[in-house]
Amino acid sequence: MGRELNMDTQRQNFWKEAIKKEAYVRLAWHEKYRGDGTDKDAASREEKRLNRAKRLTEMVPKPPAKSLTLPVISYPKRRQPKYDLVVQKSKEGVADPDALLVEMRPVTPGIRRTLYNGFTKEGRGRYQYLQARTFKKPEEKYEYPLTTSWEYGWRLDDVVKEFRAPQFGRSRIVRDTFFRRNGILYEPITA
Repeated sequence: MGRELNMDTQRQNFWKEAIKKEAYVRLAWHEKYRGDGTDKDAASREEKRLNRAKRLTEMVPKPPAKSLTLPVISYPKRRQPKYDLVVQKSKEGVADPDALLVEMRPVTPGIRRTLYNGFTKEGRGRYQYLQARTFKKPEEKYEYPLTTSWEYGWRLDDVVKEFRAPQFGRSRIVRDTFFRRNGILYEPITA
């Protein structure tokens, strides 16, 4: 019920009295039905609580009597990546720990030679090297996806090989029932 806008003093007193009366009715009901507070009620409540707790503990499955051990899992050994520069030595002769922390696989020697062959202005050298590198897929250049956006198309060729054209596709039905002089697809008139 919406709030009344024409509220005068008489209506306000009526609402106050109605709210008080409702509160007294609730209090009277609670006094009447809550019990007299004797020990009998307390004992029956405690008995009900214990029965409920007993039923709940019976529902919980019991643990097995003998202990179960997990089987030992042997993982296959990881393939070590082949790098041109395995470990670089510093001036003190100690191996550099950051030498193997590379994301990109090393460039093949043939493509690397194009980098030093001519000038970019002539369309050779760095330009030719970058063009050759763009033809390689990211899966071939990197061990793993560096950014989360790369994960969407990572190893997509493996998935695409499994797809084929639908056997019962609807393209023929649409082509035959579509009202167009030249069909669905535009085919140029050769005459």
